[in-house]
Amino acid sequence: MPSSTEILEIFTDCTCPWCYFMSGRIARLKKEYHIEIRRRMFPFRSDTPEDGLSLSACFFDDPLVINERMRNLKETAEALGLPFGSPEMIYNSRSAQELGFWAESEGKGDAFLQALYAAYFVDSRNIAKISVLSEIAASVGLPSENVDNVIKAGTFKERVDRDWAMAEEMNILVLPTFAINGDRLVGAQPYRKLQRLVEKSGVV
Repeated sequence: MPSSTEILEIFTDCTCPWCYFMSGRIARLKKEYHIEIRRRMFPFRSDTPEDGLSLSACFFDDPLVINERMRNLKETAEALGLPFGSPEMIYNSRSAQELGFWAESEGKGDAFLQALYAAYFVDSRNIAKISVLSEIAASVGLPSENVDNVIKAGTFKERVDRDWAMAEEMNILVLPTFAINGDRLVGAQPYRKLQRLVEKSGVV
């Protein structure tokens, strides 16, 4: 058994549906193994304007193709027992990422992330807007009046910047990507594969 808790790094973004779908498996992994989960932020569609972009504008696909993809996502969510409202827009998640670190520093990281998932994937809300983020923060017991200050002061800007730089250095291309002790697992994977990844590192 390792002398200290091993760290499983997860490159992720709150607007990535597969990251949302893996949230239950990640929570189970944390419960069943002596392991620390460290989320790393990824620049997912980082050039998206505050008002967002339609899925067709983002991916240049035929509407029929997009509808088929959304149908598949909805079926996956239903199979996992997760609510899914078929969002039609992509929004910039940079501010949400910085606030995620703030929430983590206040002991509310997991709750804030789940609230972000619900706001975007279930209610199709624009999580780039401070007003929406303030409501999300309040819903998990964080002081909503601090949200604007955290963003404007850039309190957690450097942490997000470091994660983005790390993702580039490590050539991370797919979300979610799991990394531990030099080993990786890429994409949404069955729970048994997550188990193999952490057990290979000696985690029990």
